Amino acid sequence: MKTNDLNYFTRFIPKKTIEKPNYEVWSYTRVSTKEQYQNNASVTRQIEANRRYAQLNKFEIAEEFGGTYESAKDDFTRKEFSRLIEKVTASRKKPYAILVYKMSRFSRSGGNAIGLVNRLVEELRVHLIEVCSGISTVTERGKAAIYDSLFQAYKENLEKKEIIIPFMQAYLREGKRFGNSPIGYDHYGPKVSNEKFLSLTQRIEINKDGELLREAFQWKLSGHYSDVQILEKLEARGLKIRAQKLSNIWRNPFYCGVLISKMIEEPVMGKWEPLLSQSDFKKVQQILEGNPSGYQHKKEEDARPLTRLLKCDSCKGYMVGYEVKKKRLNYYRCGKCRGVCLNAHTTPKALKKGANDLFLDLLDSLTIPSSIIPLVTLQLTKLYDYFTQDQTDDDNLKSQLSTLEKQLKNLKIRHGLGEVDRETYELTSDHLREQIARISKELEKEDFKISNLDSLLKNSLTKLSNIRLVWVSNDLENKRKLQRTLFPDGIYYDAKQHIYLTPKINEFIRFSAYLAQGLNEHKKNSLLEFQAGYDSVPRTGVEPVRALRLTGF
Repeated sequence: MKTNDLNYFTRFIPKKTIEKPNYEVWSYTRVSTKEQYQNNASVTRQIEANRRYAQLNKFEIAEEFGGTYESAKDDFTRKEFSRLIEKVTASRKKPYAILVYKMSRFSRSGGNAIGLVNRLVEELRVHLIEVCSGISTVTERGKAAIYDSLFQAYKENLEKKEIIIPFMQAYLREGKRFGNSPIGYDHYGPKVSNEKFLSLTQRIEINKDGELLREAFQWKLSGHYSDVQILEKLEARGLKIRAQKLSNIWRNPFYCGVLISKMIEEPVMGKWEPLLSQSDFKKVQQILEGNPSGYQHKKEEDARPLTRLLKCDSCKGYMVGYEVKKKRLNYYRCGKCRGVCLNAHTTPKALKKGANDLFLDLLDSLTIPSSIIPLVTLQLTKLYDYFTQDQTDDDNLKSQLSTLEKQLKNLKIRHGLGEVDRETYELTSDHLREQIARISKELEKEDFKISNLDSLLKNSLTKLSNIRLVWVSNDLENKRKLQRTLFPDGIYYDAKQHIYLTPKINEFIRFSAYLAQGLNEHKKNSLLEFQAGYDSVPRTGVEPVRALRLTGF
């Protein structure tokens, strides 16, 4: 054999594996707006074109996605697009390709779209085919053409925005409105969906509901009606709306003729008749700021402040407040348990204390004597310092966390662009996530710093020393706020023992009362001995630290 005869070595050349052809493809179609979807049949034409292409090229469309209107501004805000990507990622049997009529239908996000296509092709082995041109990612040159097409779609979208947005802003500054008008107005124009409102020019006119809302604003301004009563009056006149809807109406400047839009920085006068003047609208806002719910409490409700706080210990349901008008007496009763009822107030002939007085007794049990406030303050401060003395400054941890999160984000981008292979991506990603989880857990242990701890404790403990007076002297709304702060899960009435049970008390209140009780019991001993007793508290007990977070009430 001749030494220069190389034919012998052909046997060592690796044989190419011939994969079984996969003829399954998926189809994706979309338009940008509802009007396009309803009027120009573009989606239907895209579906037909994709099916025709598949038939001519002997492909079988196994699944179809889209078929609706979705803006391409952000890829993963599109439900059908997200469903397509999630399914192609998760499926064990993947399609040979995804058919898209035109790349602008797939995405207009530029670099993000290119990164996504790169992952589909290089990692998932799923190609992209542009039906209108026949270009695909099967070849390198075709892949480059697809990338260029995606970038052109992004550029077209950008240029369109540069032309359209200034036009839209100018349109708004003329006092005209995009989209539907709120309840109370009929919207006429050239692009409305209802034919009876078609008009060459935009007109926004008050309708029957609007006349009722005009009255509703006046009822609100009078101060004589709550939102509940206004809703009842409107429903009696044929307009039924939800309470949240009415709350939004009160706060919408549209009704005083002012146009607000996120596309323009300044308010402008709208070209429609307002339901009330701007000065009256401002008065409504002042009413709402004084009482956010707009609800006026009835006098009989003032006599039953424990409503929605007091519960039956037997069935755990709320006890209902009511008035017997003939006797002019108020009561609380359980709607489920027979015989569970008690007076709201202690009457001269009553054998037991009324519910409100029983509640005052409960407040008295939480009261801290003013004489020992300095000692309680000192002990709380000592405990706070004890539980935070070894905690490190978390600025360094936050900086490390921020750096790791940026590294993880950059890793995802590089992986999407094909700069990092899958194995390296997964190993690095797992490592970064472990570090992020560890630092996040450390940060959870870090307690926030209370800069005004002394004044905060002094203010809260002073209130606790006069908690009965604080509750009695407040109006109904503030009484209920205080009740919710003290007893977040409510209080339970044990009818057999005629006592209140409190399974959950505000942590700061509970711990302060516990300290006060301890100080009273050890009043014969020195304060140093009392403090020494708490020096043995195990560091795992975080209750005192949690309690200090709730001092402001």
